[in-house]
Amino acid sequence: TAGIVDTGTSLLLLNPDGFAIYQQATGAGFDETVGLISFTPEQFAALESLFFHINGVTFEFTANAQIFPRQLNTVIGGTPDGIYGIVANLGIPRPVVPVFNSAFVNGMAFLERFYSVYDTTNNQIGLATTSFTFSDFN
Repeated sequence: TAGIVDTGTSLLLLNPDGFAIYQQATGAGFDETVGLISFTPEQFAALESLFFHINGVTFEFTANAQIFPRQLNTVIGGTPDGIYGIVANLGIPRPVVPVFNSAFVNGMAFLERFYSVYDTTNNQIGLATTSFTFSDFN
């Protein structure tokens, strides 16, 4: 399915159907206070990587990459020991709006884990792993 990379989007967004499947598979609830999904410690321990197949290359988005930086939990109104997810609902069913005919938007949460190069002349992007791709620190 189609997706885009967007430096102006903070989270990793899935279309409503994809997000519902993700939320059901992970068991995550929604935390009204912070506006993000949340995981119990047990759910987080069982969280698996997401894999994005982009132009024949597979990019692994680890479980640790799928959570909000814990040191910033209180900044967003969360509890210090909360586990908040950075995967959210795009809110636009596909393909209702042609501009957003995407199943996902890989925003800054994704781009923090991968090196990216933008070739605007040729309308292409290059992605590569970095030392932060599989980091346990978030």
